[in-house]
Amino acid sequence: MDPLDHLLALPDGLRCTVCDERVPATRIRLLALRDDLAFLQLDCGACASSTLGFVLGGRTDAPAPVRDGPPISTDDVLDMHQLLATWRGDLADLVGTDDRGRAESSR
Repeated sequence: MDPLDHLLALPDGLRCTVCDERVPATRIRLLALRDDLAFLQLDCGACASSTLGFVLGGRTDAPAPVRDGPPISTDDVLDMHQLLATWRGDLADLVGTDDRGRAESSR
């Protein structure tokens, strides 16, 4: 079984993030697969762009869990933008629980 089988069987296919055209299965490359995480490269024939992305987990018919708490505000988005603008580290450092890779204070 091809590791891409479950990704390519999506009813609407995968779409280009630039022009929203459908990217055929022959133009999707699996770069890495680890557990339920697949890293993909989509090469759009319509606009000639390449997009890197990832797919987490498989399809499920269960609804997504509802999270308690207030909705994300404009201030939350701006705070995250400021944090990411000064971030010195990788994604694992950003979402990890230790103190490695802290953002530099701009205040």
